[in-house]
Amino acid sequence: MGVHNDYGKEVLRKATKGVVEFEGTGVEIDFGTTAPARIDGAYNGRVAIEVEARTGKQVHGAVLHLICHPYPKKLLVCMGQNMTKDVPEQCRNILARFVSPGDYQVVRLKGDGHHPRLRKDARIVANILAMLDR
Repeated sequence: MGVHNDYGKEVLRKATKGVVEFEGTGVEIDFGTTAPARIDGAYNGRVAIEVEARTGKQVHGAVLHLICHPYPKKLLVCMGQNMTKDVPEQCRNILARFVSPGDYQVVRLKGDGHHPRLRKDARIVANILAMLDR
């Protein structure tokens, strides 16, 4: 899965012109233990981001991280061939139970680590981030 993770991070870098955070307190979630959980990225101190290319059950866990993250806006970026087409819709339905409409987005990228479409995917993510960051 490393190739998908690397691709997802590159999409976020390009979409945010390098402003995305991958480390630090902005990507941490306090679950009440000594070690915080981490999301994949954070943007402008307002948008929590998870990038997933795994199976539905694993992606649903990433949605829990988004819900628990303190930033008000949530973005789930999906990609990869292991993910069925139902998973993004399931995640939208889960987020709708806990996050206000307009405060979250779920997107499925056109490319992935094996078949990159960086320019197109970065443009899609940039547009969504601009909408969420209003």
